[in-house]
Amino acid sequence: MMGEPKQKVMLAEDNEVNQHLMGRILSRMGYEPVLAKNGNQVLNKIDREDFDVILMDIQMPEMDGVTATKLIRGHYPSEKQPLIVALTAEVEGTEKYLAAGMDDVLTKPVQLEALEALLSRASNKTDRAVNTERPQKTASALNDFQILERQVLNDFRTLLAEETDESVLELIALFLTGTPVLIQKIELAADQKADEEVLKLLHTLKGSCSQVGALRLHQLCARLETLIKQSGMDPFLAFIPSVKQEFSEVKKDLDEYVLELKESLDSGG
Repeated sequence: MMGEPKQKVMLAEDNEVNQHLMGRILSRMGYEPVLAKNGNQVLNKIDREDFDVILMDIQMPEMDGVTATKLIRGHYPSEKQPLIVALTAEVEGTEKYLAAGMDDVLTKPVQLEALEALLSRASNKTDRAVNTERPQKTASALNDFQILERQVLNDFRTLLAEETDESVLELIALFLTGTPVLIQKIELAADQKADEEVLKLLHTLKGSCSQVGALRLHQLCARLETLIKQSGMDPFLAFIPSVKQEFSEVKKDLDEYVLELKESLDSGG
C-alpha cells in the first residue's frame, strides 16, 4: 500500500544558516522544500505551482513575510491558499502575524515535534485551528543565559541521526564565517545612523544565533533591537564592542565543540 504523498512545502527564508538547518530538517522528514529568499520569489512560485504549506520568515529583503502573506490572502483563489506559518525568533507580539493572515507561528529554533504536528495538520486544510500558546518571556540578566547551549546542536545531531555529523559542522561553519560579516555591516550601518538597516541586520544575527544555540548573543541582539526602537541609534553605538566580544566568546565555545565532534568522528564514536 502506497503512503500518502507528502505536502508541497515552500521555505521562505533569506538567512543561509536558517536555510541550511530547516532544509536539512525537512529533507530528513521526507520533504523536498522549495526555497524562496524573499516575498517576491514566494509570489512568483505560487503563480507557477500550488503549495500546501509556506514556512514564512518575517524579515526578508525586497518584500517581507507579512506583506507577502497579505497579498496571497487577498489576491489568490481559495484552492491556491496554502497554510502559512510565520518563522520568527520573537516570543511576544506574534498576534500581528495571525492578524495578517498567517495560520500559525513557529519560534526559532524550531522544535521538531511542533513542525511535525503542523505539517500533519496541513494535510487537512479544513483543520486550521491556530496554536494560541506562546512561550512566556521572562526578564533575565544576560549572564543567566548560556554562551553556547550545546543541547541545541545536539538536538540537531539527534534529528539527523541517519546522516553524518558533517551537517552540524556545515551549520557551524556558516555561522562562524557569516557572523563577522554581519557584525561589520551592523557597525557600518550604525555609523551611518541607518536605524532600519541595523534592525534588519540584528534580526538576521539573532535568528542565526538561535539555530546554533548562542543564547546569550541572541538575547543581546533582542535587547538591542528594543533599545534602538525606544531610544534611537546613539545609545546603541556603545554596545557594538559588546556584540563583538560576545561573538568572540561564542566562537571560542563553538571551536571547542567542533574539535570535540571531529575527535569523536575520527575515533568512530
